[in-house]
Amino acid sequence: MRTSLLAGFAALLVSWGWCSPALGQWAVTTEVGADRFWGGSIETTNDRRSFRPYRPTTFGVGLERTAGRLGAGLRLRYASASLALEGSDAVAAAKGVFTVYSAAPEVMYRIATVGAVNQLVLHGGPLLEIWSVLDADTQTRLGVQGAVSLNLPLGGRFAGSLTAGAAVMPSPFEEGQLDPPFERRALWRRRFAVGLDYRL
Repeated sequence: MRTSLLAGFAALLVSWGWCSPALGQWAVTTEVGADRFWGGSIETTNDRRSFRPYRPTTFGVGLERTAGRLGAGLRLRYASASLALEGSDAVAAAKGVFTVYSAAPEVMYRIATVGAVNQLVLHGGPLLEIWSVLDADTQTRLGVQGAVSLNLPLGGRFAGSLTAGAAVMPSPFEEGQLDPPFERRALWRRRFAVGLDYRL
């Protein structure tokens, strides 16, 4: 069901991209980012510690089309994350526990022009992720994501981008993976990324 919803959203974006009567501009995008997580789990004692993914570097590619203020795109990302037990005073992390593959179809809206040519763009849409967990079954999670980006023309067909965003989805842990007193919680994240776009 989750995959069907995502596929339907992606098909809608593709249909808009190919069939819009307005003249549009295609672009291939690349990015490197940093994610920070909170939630995922919580300890139901006074310590309130959490098991969660820890500070991965993300790598992404995408394809987008803009026409006037509106746009649509599909972004694919990869990350390898540690598993951390994080409390108020200390963090203990085990490297290489999570491998995460993300697909994010999105709509875009240019909300402002900064200076002569720099553009401030709002992004939003569903987020489908496949979590490959060391010594455990692969898990699929569906959430929502949003971001704001500042697009900076670099000359010719190239442009740079600075992006800040947030997302939420169910806990990456399955039922029974966490021992008491830990309980699953929604996984929240904030992300920052720098990108390079090439206009086709």
